[in-house]
Amino acid sequence: MMKAILQGIVREAMVETVELVSATLKIQELAELFEQRGISSAPVVDEVSRCIGIITNSDLVRFQSQVDNAYARIDHGMTFEVSGNGEMALVPHPFDEVQRHMSTAVQTISPESSLVDAAHIMSEQHIHHLIVLDDTECVLGTLSSLDLLSKLMLVSGGSV
Repeated sequence: MMKAILQGIVREAMVETVELVSATLKIQELAELFEQRGISSAPVVDEVSRCIGIITNSDLVRFQSQVDNAYARIDHGMTFEVSGNGEMALVPHPFDEVQRHMSTAVQTISPESSLVDAAHIMSEQHIHHLIVLDDTECVLGTLSSLDLLSKLMLVSGGSV
């Protein structure tokens, strides 16, 4: 059984229905999208759908921790807002965008690459998501560490 997964290719385990996001998407809108769709990452694409980065739940957590740090607030998308009674408060800047928080060092893979190669990249880079690209660098899908585990479970009949 284990040999069958070792011979598998990325196309067999990847997810093809992927939410692509723009670098100019507001970070608050991204968080809502992740929650509504139950996803933990999204490829960031330019105007011709080429992958220029990836944004993940980890990036959102990092953003929130920066917002919670009083010394980093102004430098990370925060602005002062004055309420009707004259009190001043720090609030997220409404124009805070994905491009400020995404990783541009995105790891990609071909749909014809082996699952072993995919697992090797994830392990070496300490990442959980690979973006699957075609020859023109457009997104075909994603492959997560959970997708690899699901494929292993399927091939092994549920017993690893």
